[in-house]
Formats: sequence, structure tokens, C-alpha cells
Amino acid sequence: MTSLPSISASRWALELLELVGVDQPLSAEVRESAPIADWARSGAVSITGTPMQLFTPPGFAATAARGALLAIDLLVGATGISGERLLAERAALSNWPAKAPWTLGLHSRAVRTIDGWFALSLARAVDRESVPALIGAPTSHEWVSVDSWARTIATQEAVDRCRLFGLPAGQIARVTGGALMQLTSHGASLSRSLTGMRVVDLSSLWAGPLCANLLQRAGAEVIRVESTQRPDGSRVGIPAFDDLLHTGQKSVTFDPAQLEFLHTLIASADIVITASRPRGLASLGLDPQAWLASRAHGVWVQISAYGSTGPEANWIGFGDDTAMAAGLVRWIEGIPIPIADAIADPLTGMHAAVAAIALAQRGGAHLIDIALANVAAATAGNAPESDPFLAHGQWQVETEFGIRAIEKPKARTVHGTARTLGADNQIMRAELAR
Repeated sequence: MTSLPSISASRWALELLELVGVDQPLSAEVRESAPIADWARSGAVSITGTPMQLFTPPGFAATAARGALLAIDLLVGATGISGERLLAERAALSNWPAKAPWTLGLHSRAVRTIDGWFALSLARAVDRESVPALIGAPTSHEWVSVDSWARTIATQEAVDRCRLFGLPAGQIARVTGGALMQLTSHGASLSRSLTGMRVVDLSSLWAGPLCANLLQRAGAEVIRVESTQRPDGSRVGIPAFDDLLHTGQKSVTFDPAQLEFLHTLIASADIVITASRPRGLASLGLDPQAWLASRAHGVWVQISAYGSTGPEANWIGFGDDTAMAAGLVRWIEGIPIPIADAIADPLTGMHAAVAAIALAQRGGAHLIDIALANVAAATAGNAPESDPFLAHGQWQVETEFGIRAIEKPKARTVHGTARTLGADNQIMRAELAR
């Protein structure tokens, strides 16, 4: 049996609440919480490695996830949600098996260079179309061509060139330390209830929508907002996952050429969630600082890949490549393999939700600047002491509390279907016109 580490879900919850200014004793401990034990419960281990050999991830992301939901329970009452389980929800609904060295969706992996490795995602059509320009030659197979090109170039140069062409790339384990999130606040505190608060969610895919979903579970009204020119890509991904995150939310669209409706909608919000780079927000005439300065109470959650200020603000990244850039990989025979499924996304969504709930309840105006890579890096650590083994047809692992089974991914129950694109445009326009 390994020794008990200092980190647990209860401790992480207390530290997280302290970070967002909540000084309140934790009402209950959770059972058997420590990094390997929480990984075993999460479902994330069963999608790390290959079906023939699973690997325990490094660090304590599952414990942090469990702690984040424990913090939400303290703020709003019991949600009945196990935070560590949220890390593998999409895998549970997709039934994708582990595919090392690839990510589950086969869109991302590590690429070897002259002097190291970098993570690259080619998930979007625009990414794949950019490969010939990236490597300076025509290609018939994007990944084969990228591999050949990368072997002739240094890691930092490869990453810089990828970013020049807007590709999601990052040097493996380059992001270290730093703050979990940046908070900027002004205005007087005033105890407020989250129930009935309006959340306008302009984000997409996973991190922002999960944040909104958890706010919805805590009593807020969520309005899902999408551009008519670029709807949320999750609508054409895994329908059950889209339904899980968006059931019960209104759906509205806006025309990027006519922004009055969007601006009026955002003016009506108590909480805004965005996941666009500064230039994207500016193109929509949106300024988080100006929005917050114009009101006594409000929370703007600004999710980014590497941060929303400085040169990093223009870097593109998704849950898989940012997690690898933050060191959430297992090194197997000298090759960095991804862990879980786009793990920086659900991690960031949960931690953003804790901050949004706490600050909305406190009152005042607050900007939450939270980056996928920074959240992932905050949970990174050394390789675990134990890897799973097969016993009587069941994957098991030696945890801090003895041998435990490796649980499979499990999703929350899907209770309905997401509203069709723009289904509530008319009703919302009528409401805002009053």
C-alpha cells in the first residue's frame, strides 16, 4: 500500500474556496480521496493507454475535479454530481476506447521534432487545410507530412510556425506553475442568490458549456448563444453529449453583421461566458471590462487556451493539446501519450463554475480569466507509483487505500434534448423589446 498523500478532494475544495474569497468550513469529508484512488473512480484511467494496457495518469486532476464539485456543493447545496466522473462523460457517451498515442477522437497527438515533442490538434477542417502552408509543400496525408516536416525542425520553431498559421499546438510540459485563474473585482459585496440569474453562454464545445451546465444545475437560467455563421461544433459531434450539456437551456442565434440583438441580450445577463480570443470579442463589439464597469453586479467568465492577455491571448488551443502542453501526459517508452479525453476542458469548466457561483453570490462585478493550460498545469505531477493490472478479467490498481477496481466511464443521465439552433429567437427578442 502506498503512503497517503497530502492532497485530497476536501483539501482542494477548501483551497479553491479560499481562492475565490469564501471563508467557510467544509461540512463533510469525502471517502477515500487521494490521487490514484480518485483516478480509479473517475473512468479516466480506462481511456488512457490502449485496451491492452491502461496507464494511471500523472498528477491529481481527478482529485481536483472531485474537489471542485465538493466546493459547489458547499456553495449551493448537494448537486449529487461526482466531479471526477465528469472527466470521462464524453467518453461514456461516445464509447470511444483508449487509442494511445492518439487522443480518443483521433484528432490530436504528440509530434517528435529534432530536440523534443509538441502536441498538435488537427480537429477542424481549417487545421487540416493549413498543413500544406505549414510545411511549405503539398500533402496527401496531413499527419504523415507533419511528422516528416517536424523531424527537420526544433520544437519551439515548430510550435511558433504552427501558431503563425492558427494551429492548436504547444510544447509538451512547457506550461508550469502560474495561477489557477486570475480574478479582477470591483464594487460592494451584497449577498445574492444564484436562483433565477441569467447566464448568457457564448462559448462552445466543452469547458464553457460545462460551466454553464453546472450554473444551471445550481439554479441559474442559461441561454445558449451561437453565431448563425458558426454554430457550436458539438451539435454535429456526439448528440447525446450535446443534449447532456444543453437540455433545458434556451437557444438563440445572432447575425455577426447585425449585433444589436446580441448586445441587448448581454446587457440583460448576470453572468456571461465566453471562450473567444480578444480579437474575436472585439469583432463582436464586446469588451468584458466595459461591461463590468457599467454595472454594480455581474460576472464575466473569460475562458482561453493560454490566457487572455499578452502574446498567449492569440494562441489557439483545445482540451487535448493544452493538457499535453501542461504536462498531463504519460511517458511510455519515450513517447508522450495523452491522458483521458480533452481533460483540460472539463477541468476548466468545473473550476470556472466554482468561481462564477461564488462571485455571483457575493455580489459586485468580477472578471474570471481562466485558461485551459493553466488549470491543467495546476494539477500536473509526477508519474504515479502504480499502473493498472488485469486480475480475473478486471482492471485493478494499487491505490493509497489498497487495491481498487478501475471504473469505466459513466455519464449523468440525459433527461431531454437540446433546443434546435435558434429555437428561442422570437421569444427572446420579444422579451428584450419590452
